[in-house]
Amino acid sequence: MIKFFRKIRQRLLNENRFSKYLLYAIGEIVLVVIGILIALQINNWNESRRSQEKMDNYFDKILVEMRQKSRVLKSHQEGALKFKQDVNRIARMTADKNPDSIPVLKSLLGSLTVAGEVNVSFPIMDEFYKQDLQVAVANDSLKMQLERLLDLRSLRSQASELALNSYVSNIEPFYIKHINYSKTATNGSKEGYINAGPDTNYDELMNSMEFWNIVTLKQETNNYTAHIYEVLIYTIEKIIDLLENELKTTL
Repeated sequence: MIKFFRKIRQRLLNENRFSKYLLYAIGEIVLVVIGILIALQINNWNESRRSQEKMDNYFDKILVEMRQKSRVLKSHQEGALKFKQDVNRIARMTADKNPDSIPVLKSLLGSLTVAGEVNVSFPIMDEFYKQDLQVAVANDSLKMQLERLLDLRSLRSQASELALNSYVSNIEPFYIKHINYSKTATNGSKEGYINAGPDTNYDELMNSMEFWNIVTLKQETNNYTAHIYEVLIYTIEKIIDLLENELKTTL
């Protein structure tokens, strides 16, 4: 083909038809440019198709991950809510100072020692972010919720660390001095303990400013943790809905 065009150009030059040669050369350049543009467009289409296939593949995996993590977090949320309710009851009984409530108070005190959260990992989502693929998410709502989830995971980790630090710094030292742990530990922690030792002075406990502040600060931590769980689970369920709709539109 190139040899054919060269012969045409040479014939036009030999015949001194320069103007036609010039027009022909320009036309040839235009054809080459058009060919290049078509090739680039085809390449762009192929790249776009491969990128979309990669994105859809990740969306499928992230959707499975989100459904599984939603169930796990809801289970953790139930446990956190139970301990939150226990601490709220401790606060009410401490405020009432009713001696008749001491047996119930004794059964609930172990909830003060529950601190920190079980780590819930998101390996697929983390892999997705390591490749900066979130930048290519066309759906602005989905992109926003994925970024929000990343922030909420960080907040959950910080809340867990805060609760653990509070336990180590405040609750455990007070417990060691004033409360018999073996008699008040949560049921899941009692196995192997000897139910003996000095009795806890509950009258003194109910009138202790230090104990009251420990309970109040524990309520604050539990409320913050409960709020993070609520928003975290809501965000994950929102992502699930958005991913399902997104995958439907690409089928």
